[in-house]
Amino acid sequence: MTAERRRRLLVELLPVFLLVALFAVFAAVESRIADPANLRNVVLQATPIAVLALGAFVVLVSGGIDLSTGFSVALVAVVVGNALVADRPLVWAAGLGLLVAASIGLANGVLVGVLRLPAFIATLGTMTVVQGLTLFVATSGLLVIDDPVLNALGRRELAGIPVPVLLVVAIGGLMWVLMRQTRFGLRTYAIGSDAEKAVLSGVSPVRQQVLLYLLSGIFVWATALLLIGRIGLVQTNIGGVSLLLDAIAAAVIGGTSIFGGRGTVGGVLVGALIISLLTNALQVLGVDPSAINLYKGVIIIGALIADAVLRRVYTRTLRSAG
Repeated sequence: MTAERRRRLLVELLPVFLLVALFAVFAAVESRIADPANLRNVVLQATPIAVLALGAFVVLVSGGIDLSTGFSVALVAVVVGNALVADRPLVWAAGLGLLVAASIGLANGVLVGVLRLPAFIATLGTMTVVQGLTLFVATSGLLVIDDPVLNALGRRELAGIPVPVLLVVAIGGLMWVLMRQTRFGLRTYAIGSDAEKAVLSGVSPVRQQVLLYLLSGIFVWATALLLIGRIGLVQTNIGGVSLLLDAIAAAVIGGTSIFGGRGTVGGVLVGALIISLLTNALQVLGVDPSAINLYKGVIIIGALIADAVLRRVYTRTLRSAG
C-alpha cells in the first residue's frame, strides 16, 4: 500500500474513530446512553438525517451546496399529508410529492448549472420561496397521518431490524454503486476536483449539475416520506433549518469536502450516526435544547477546519509530486 493510499484510508476512517470516541466518552459519563434501547433510538433518529445527507453529499462532492432541502422536506411532507387527509391514494399523494421535490431540484439545477448563479445564493433564494409555499399550502397546523404503508416504512421491523435502517442501508448501497462504479459518479467527482480539466475530458458541468440537484430533490422526497412514516404527523416545521444543518453536518463530519471532489457514502452514514448520537446524548444528559445547537456548531466548525487543513496538505503533496 502506497503512502498516498494510507493517508486516504486514514482520512476515510477518521469519522469512525470520532464516532467510537464520542460513544466511549458519553457512555462513561452516563450509562443510560449505552443502553440497547437508547442505541436503537440513536440509529432510528439517524435514518432521515442519513437520507437527506446523501443528497447533500452528491451536491457537495460536485463543489456545490443545496440550502433549500430542509424546507423542501417540509413542503413535500405537507403536500403529501394534504393529499392523504383528502383521501387520495398513497401512490397519488407520493407521486405528487415526488413531482414537487423534483421541480425544486430542477429549479436549483437550472439556476446553478444553466444560469451559473452561485449555489449558495441560488439555493438560499429557493429556500425562502419554498418556506413561503409551505405556509401557503398548509391547510392546518397539524395533520395526523395513519397510512399502513407509511407506518410500515417508518415503524415496522423485518427480521428484527427496523425497516428505516434497512432502507438506509439499501439506499447507501445504491449510492455507493452510483458514485464509485458509474460514469455519473466519476463525472461528479471530476467537476468537484477540477471543473476545467473535467470540461477538457468531455464532461458537461451544466448537465451534471442539473442532474445532481434533481437527485438532491429525490432525496428530499424520500426523507419526507420516511419522516411521515416515523412520526405519523405532518407540521410545517417537520424539516426546516435544523434538519438541513444536521444533514450538511453529517456529510462534512463524514469526510465530504465543502470544496468538492472528496467524500464517501460510508462516511456520510457514519456522520449521520455521529450527529444523532450527539443530539441524543446531550438530551439524556439534560443539556438545554438551545445549547445542543451550540455543541453541534462547534463540531461542524472543527470539521470545516480539518477539511481546509486536509485540502492544503493534499495540494502541497500534489505540488511536491509534480
